[in-house]
Amino acid sequence: MKKYKASLLKVTAQSLILFISFSSAAAQIGGPKDMKKAQAPKTASQTFEKGGIKVDFSIKSSPDADGRDNGLVAGANAVVTFRVTDNRTNQPITGLHPVAWFSSRESDREPNEAECKDRIRTFMGGLLSVRADVDLNKYLVLTLNHDKTVTFINPQISFNITKLESIVPLPAAGSDWVLSKNKDFLYLTMPEASAVAVIDTVTRKLAGTISTGEKTKPVRISIQPDGKKVWVGLDGSPKVAVIDVRTNSLAGHASAGDGLHNIAFTADSRFAFVTNSAADTVTAIDANSLGKLGDIAVGKTPVPLAYSSASGFIYVGAINGGTVSVIDPARLEVIKTVALKRGLVALRFDPSGRYGFAVNQVESEVSVIDASNNQVIATTEVVKGPDQVTFTDRYAYIRGTGSERFSLIEVGQVVKKGSAAPLTIQAGRQSPSALAQEIGVSDMIQPTPEGNAVVIANTPDMMLYYYVEGMMAPMGTLQNYKRRPHALLVLDRSLYESEPGVYTSAVKLTSGGTFDVPMLIDQPRVVKCFALQIADSADGQKKPLVSLSIEHMFKSAPFKSGEAAALRFKITDPVTKQAVTGLDDVQVLIFEPPGIWQQRQWAKEVANGVYEAAQVFPRAAVYNVMVGVESRGVRFADLPFTAVPVADGAEKDKKEAKN
Repeated sequence: MKKYKASLLKVTAQSLILFISFSSAAAQIGGPKDMKKAQAPKTASQTFEKGGIKVDFSIKSSPDADGRDNGLVAGANAVVTFRVTDNRTNQPITGLHPVAWFSSRESDREPNEAECKDRIRTFMGGLLSVRADVDLNKYLVLTLNHDKTVTFINPQISFNITKLESIVPLPAAGSDWVLSKNKDFLYLTMPEASAVAVIDTVTRKLAGTISTGEKTKPVRISIQPDGKKVWVGLDGSPKVAVIDVRTNSLAGHASAGDGLHNIAFTADSRFAFVTNSAADTVTAIDANSLGKLGDIAVGKTPVPLAYSSASGFIYVGAINGGTVSVIDPARLEVIKTVALKRGLVALRFDPSGRYGFAVNQVESEVSVIDASNNQVIATTEVVKGPDQVTFTDRYAYIRGTGSERFSLIEVGQVVKKGSAAPLTIQAGRQSPSALAQEIGVSDMIQPTPEGNAVVIANTPDMMLYYYVEGMMAPMGTLQNYKRRPHALLVLDRSLYESEPGVYTSAVKLTSGGTFDVPMLIDQPRVVKCFALQIADSADGQKKPLVSLSIEHMFKSAPFKSGEAAALRFKITDPVTKQAVTGLDDVQVLIFEPPGIWQQRQWAKEVANGVYEAAQVFPRAAVYNVMVGVESRGVRFADLPFTAVPVADGAEKDKKEAKN
């Protein structure tokens, strides 16, 4: 089972003082000669040994969307791996939580021990102005909102208020979403538009839309375990839409029955099973040919369903039938019916795949089904009006629509004792039913990469709550910037244990040059700065570190609070010195240090290479203004910022009136 890294907060600055020393004569990966080759290398590796611990660091380039692999060059995709073993026994060391970054080297020499520790300490501080070129520990919280937007929030930024990374506008209101297997694309259903939106999670921009058919209503969405196809339930239509992930286009439709549709798959991705709420059936479909294999009769109004990796069976809950039907995919028939009560609205298995949690909204209770014998081993009351269940490694989280609380059930205790004793935790001021018309089908509780915490979205509060297991209340909150969240998702791009002792992350190589790769393992204590060379391009041509230059054209402008101010920038190419025109994603970040207030604006081109954003400063203060352009790979920290003094407009007006 996948193991996530521990929270970065557990490693303190003081503990860095005790880190073991490392050799300053580490061999570089690649080297200056590699940069001159016409073809950049596709792999590179380096080994470090200290105190009985061996760390093999490697990086391998990945093909792009067109299937081309240009090697380790700027703009390419790659997979980073740290293999950690016991140097004496050669056995993998599991359960570690390494953290690492890519950092452009500022001089020709490798950093010494103190410099490497300082860099690690700085990156762990999460300051906006000193962010790494590539962060191998990063995760983002995404919300799907009432105003037809998707927000990307970075909870790891050390900022009082500003944690907002991007806002992506949608053509229509969204309902449900799913990530591609490599996490590069987000597929989002839009029922009113009869389409699925595709968001590029790397550039954080809308990549396009895919029509699901005229007058169709795409709502629930799922992805095959192998990641090759995305399936979309078309409510009110006797069919489902299937999207080819390789081309991000419609692969076709598959016939189903009438009603609302949920979709589940067998582990090998050979078969899909679709619920048909109005027909009281489940349709089995060949996932390769999209051919219908048959309809299987189940209980009345089937909607929730799930696959158990432990038993290999499909489980279908009947809302009005009060049963869970167990389907054998090999025989395409119901082999057992588990009797419960009317009102089953959700069904999901824990990470082991053995224990299924059936959520009854009418009775406000949860029943646990053991997939080894298909029997109920426990039933317990939970928070009022439950509609969803989500899991961490140890606990089940149940969201209630009729309460501002959620229920927490330890799975291990249910297994040992055959009973559950849920905890009830406060997560906001208002219950979801305060805005009943905005209750959707997507998850509102998501586990974080730490493995022992969750984020809970509260629609009426317009807030996100961060809860750590063992506490009796959330540890903190995240603003959703005056937007009501309808769905919540955690985009994890951090290192994870892909196999025993192997810690992996997929990355985008943002630029070429010489990089240091500071890596920290807390226990056993290991710190090391590896070295890495990334080519600027496949042909070896040198490109500037930052692809844009910026001139702030408002440095001496007299700005007053409460009045509209024009922030103008001239953007040029650092090589040709020519104006860069036609940019449509110039984003301006204005904040009052140390994070008391912030706002983001989109700048528009008003002249040849000149971009302008209108801004109203709320009060007299000194503000920092930063600019980023995602389409050019330019982040806020890549370009110089400008400090803007703003006078009190009201006081000035009073003085002028007296004179």
